[in-house]
Amino acid sequence: MDCDDDKGYIITHDPVKGKCIVATKHFKLDDLIFEEEPFVSCQFSWNSLYGYRACNHCLCPLETVTENIVRLTNAAITEVPFENYCPVKDKVQNYVQCDSCKVWYCSLTCLETAYNRYHQLLCRPEGNDPLHHLEELWRTIHYPPESHNIMLLCRLLATIELSPSPHNANKIVSNFCHRTENENEKLVHKMLGEKFAEQIEQLRFGVLKSITIRESSQWLTPIGFKSLLALIGTNGQGVGTSIFQQWSNNCKKNLSSDEMKLFEQFVDNAYDAMEQVVGIDFLDNEGSALFQEHSSINHSCFPNAASVFNGNHNLRLVAIRTIEPGDEINTSYIAPCELDHSRHTRQKYLQENYVFTCRCIKCEQQINDPDITSDDDSEMDDIDD
Repeated sequence: MDCDDDKGYIITHDPVKGKCIVATKHFKLDDLIFEEEPFVSCQFSWNSLYGYRACNHCLCPLETVTENIVRLTNAAITEVPFENYCPVKDKVQNYVQCDSCKVWYCSLTCLETAYNRYHQLLCRPEGNDPLHHLEELWRTIHYPPESHNIMLLCRLLATIELSPSPHNANKIVSNFCHRTENENEKLVHKMLGEKFAEQIEQLRFGVLKSITIRESSQWLTPIGFKSLLALIGTNGQGVGTSIFQQWSNNCKKNLSSDEMKLFEQFVDNAYDAMEQVVGIDFLDNEGSALFQEHSSINHSCFPNAASVFNGNHNLRLVAIRTIEPGDEINTSYIAPCELDHSRHTRQKYLQENYVFTCRCIKCEQQINDPDITSDDDSEMDDIDD
């Protein structure tokens, strides 16, 4: 048990759920519970391919709001009002490239951090090499909308290899991986589809060809690799960073009532134009990350906390209702708009995607509800397909 009460919570163990985070102080609505930098993060492969410019380390947007809207509307909109509220407008001069492979970073700090943690093992000046072939293979297996990324797994392995203490780094990864081999098989089947057995081996050999492995070889056995795939599929926390959203929030805080009318009209027109070109589900720079502290949080269909991001990959856990000392802190593994679906549909989704049966207060209260799926609930079947 982590007994540092000063943090406002402790990490404890439940015989059924495993690790849990329990509050040791009162949190009110919107209170920050904790903020955490990921152990490793990575932009989604398709997201990068389609030109969503983000820092190769912290995932913060590298586009100005005007560049973002021009791209997402295919130049149907080329002028943006109140651009002075764009948070990256004055940071462009800080952007730097890797001298070798030419990927971009938001700052020299991010470049140096990435290089020291993992990038020196993954930097590839040439496009025709095993690592690029591995990413291309992944794209043939996993189509948008993305929820996982093989490059996150590669960064994880490179982080272990370059760690000052590979033993401790392997221990951290082992703490993420706690499912049985049978559970891992179900999760990987869900992730990769019917041909998953063949594809696992293709991906595993692709990784072995791409990275020199010494300290993390335990994860490149057939069983170890399957557990890593299951790990990125279930513990990989989605990260979304949107320059449009950041600009929008800044405008709402600073504009006069008259200016807000112009702003709201512009935003409505921009959303309409973006929906025509890319669809409203593909507006953000997106990736995934692994968080040590956050991985101890369990799901509830009646959550009291939520994970939010503010422009980069650092996660902020905030209270979305009152939390009292002794309460378990929970988030939802299901999108907020899906929490009103039937108990049967929620349970089905969680079993298929996370291999557990939810016993939260909401599910227990609805335990006698009929096991039926309504027309609206059928939408959830496509969330991770």
